[in-house]
Amino acid sequence: MLEALDLEPVQQQLYEALVDGAVTVPELRAALGLSAARVRATLASLEERSLVGRFAGRRGGEDRYLPVAPEVAFESMLLAREEEIHRTRRHIQLLASRFRASSPGRDPVDLVEIVTGRAAVIRQVDVVQRSARQQIRGIDRPPYATSDPDQLDPKTGMMPAQAQMMGQGVAYRVIYDSEGLERFQRLDADIGACAELGEDARVMVDTPTKLMIADDRLALIPLRSAPHELASSVVVHPSGLLEVLCEFFEVLWGRALPLSDYLAGRPQGAADGPTPDEARLLALLSTGLTDQVMARQLGVSYRTFQRRLHGLMDRLGATTRFQLGMRAASLGWALQPDGRSRVNELG
Repeated sequence: MLEALDLEPVQQQLYEALVDGAVTVPELRAALGLSAARVRATLASLEERSLVGRFAGRRGGEDRYLPVAPEVAFESMLLAREEEIHRTRRHIQLLASRFRASSPGRDPVDLVEIVTGRAAVIRQVDVVQRSARQQIRGIDRPPYATSDPDQLDPKTGMMPAQAQMMGQGVAYRVIYDSEGLERFQRLDADIGACAELGEDARVMVDTPTKLMIADDRLALIPLRSAPHELASSVVVHPSGLLEVLCEFFEVLWGRALPLSDYLAGRPQGAADGPTPDEARLLALLSTGLTDQVMARQLGVSYRTFQRRLHGLMDRLGATTRFQLGMRAASLGWALQPDGRSRVNELG
């Protein structure tokens, strides 16, 4: 405990041995297991700090060493340390005042940067990707600034920057909007090429925004997006806003459906949507009612209810009820008992 007062361990041990009653060098050697030279050197250092007093031995015997009373010996040291802490605290407060005074004058460009124009947005997408050293996290949804055929690498079917960065070992985790996959027929083209190179992809219905994050250092998010164009974006540099965007992505990632599960839940006929009976069944499954109660709600027998449930699971390629709910949600089928869609609820 006395290390806080800059006492070395051996000095503390020797002082405590003196407090316990050892008063000569032989006695200290026996108590501490140290050499006579080490004991004498440590005693000399404690004498210099006014923690120990030395007295001549009686009739030529061993000198005796007595400790100065602890409450006296360490009081001045404690006061000096407390004053040092006070000075340090005052200096920290001064630095904090200077920091607060300079904050209003800081250039906002240090935190965010506005990029306008489709060509500039495309260039910035490339810049953000090439700045990554570990991973890219992204939310992919319409509108697309880089969807023209001449923007894709003819060999890989991917954006050149992504192909290059993945070749260098940069990991990609991407959440794809289900509408973008279906409407723009991307599953058999660039999405497949990305998956072959190791992209970790998930799917979500009605993703809230486009987003790209390079490591934890840079993010790109639309400033505003019209239905058929992407004309401006915001580059976010290290800040509280960037931390929020990183957390936002991770929350969505946890709720999105793995691409393999999404594909398994898209058999022929699934895109046509649920039948009225299937929609009611899905709505009841979300309530947590027992199978018997749900069967009564549907006006069918328990056996008929089970047959319909397993038929729906087979249609969507699900083996568990949880998987059924995930795949129904990925297709926009999951309904509440009042018929409203649940897929737009992020909370």
